[in-house]
Amino acid sequence: MSSKYFIFFGLISLFFSCDNSDDPVDTNVTDSVLIEVNKLRVTGCKCGDEDMPPVPELVSNSILAKTALNYAHDMYVRNYFSHISPEGTSPIQRASILGYTGNYVGEVIARNYDNPISVVNGWKNSTDHCKAMMSSTYIEMGAGKSGNVWVANLGK
Repeated sequence: MSSKYFIFFGLISLFFSCDNSDDPVDTNVTDSVLIEVNKLRVTGCKCGDEDMPPVPELVSNSILAKTALNYAHDMYVRNYFSHISPEGTSPIQRASILGYTGNYVGEVIARNYDNPISVVNGWKNSTDHCKAMMSSTYIEMGAGKSGNVWVANLGK
């Protein structure tokens, strides 16, 4: 084999070996998740055994979206799943670090869902997550997805 072909083959091999398909795809999914959450909020729903009345729609918040996206990425990359980070930070602390000035931040998390409809349905089927989505305390939301991890932060 001539050296010219060996170099070409080596470059092709290098190109394919650098493919990091295991790297998460980080996505701001606020708009699509917000549509699904607001469908529940405007009609009301049942959270566990409790009937939740309709509440006002949430609006998008870019700081909460960035907080959610960062946290989804952190949980995916470091392979943990909790509302409290390994360093002990809570949702409101993470949002405050990024400049959120609200007094309340709630969080819903999930993993292994394919799309916004299925993840919001999963949250609806979890009594605590459902109640968070239906709480009239919250007026805004941001959501993010990294790999198979979904996070939505709700705030006021």
